[in-house]
Parts: sequence; structure tokens; C-alpha cells
Amino acid sequence: MSAAQSLVTAMLAALRADATLAADLGSRIHDAAPRDPVFPHLVVADVTVRDRSGVDATLEEVRATLEIFSRAGGRAEAARIAERVETVLLAADLSPAGRRIALLRRDATETSILRDRVTARAVVRFVALLEPV
Repeated sequence: MSAAQSLVTAMLAALRADATLAADLGSRIHDAAPRDPVFPHLVVADVTVRDRSGVDATLEEVRATLEIFSRAGGRAEAARIAERVETVLLAADLSPAGRRIALLRRDATETSILRDRVTARAVVRFVALLEPV
């Protein structure tokens, strides 16, 4: 399994196991955009992998973007869920298959109202450095 897929799988498992997120999102935590979305929901948007190996270590940088969509009126629900996502992932003991996490941090969080003027989106970007075990 690739570094990106193993990290995303571990992240999704941690998010799905959290009781607070389960209360907010139910089973609406997706690896790809749902065909007929129910709100609120979370989607893994973009995942990018870069080789960050050096002379003494093999490292892969994985950047994962998670998006939360809400139609609760305004940004508050999406922002609250985004904050919980950050809390869960940074506290979780993530175990990506065949890898060890050397670093996991939130890179950025953004909120916006989409062009339909009804849907709020929170975007949470994470950066991880993974090394093989």
C-alpha cells in the first residue's frame, strides 16, 4: 500500500471511531465525494506525496486535504467539525500500514461559503512525514 493510501486509511479510521464526529457526521466520512451528499459530510479531497529522503533516511511527505461541507446556515458547523477533525487526528495514535509517522501537523484551515450561497466549506490541510518500518 502506498504511503498516501496507508495514511488516508489510518486517518479515516480514527475519524470514524470518534464519538463526537459520529454524532455530527454519522457515516458521512468519505474517501471520495458522495454522489448524492447528505449534509454535513467530510471528504478526503487532495492527497499529494513528495520524496523527502536524505542521505540517512527515507522519508515521504504526504499532504492531505480534508473538506467538510455543511448547510446549517453559515460557517459555524463546518468550522466546529473542522476543529474536531484536527483535534482527533493530532491526538490519534495513527498507524499507517508499513510506515511510522515522524511528523503530523495541521498546515492550514480555511472556511468559505460556496457560490450557491447555501453551502459552507471548511478545508483542513495536514502534512505528514512518513518513514518505512
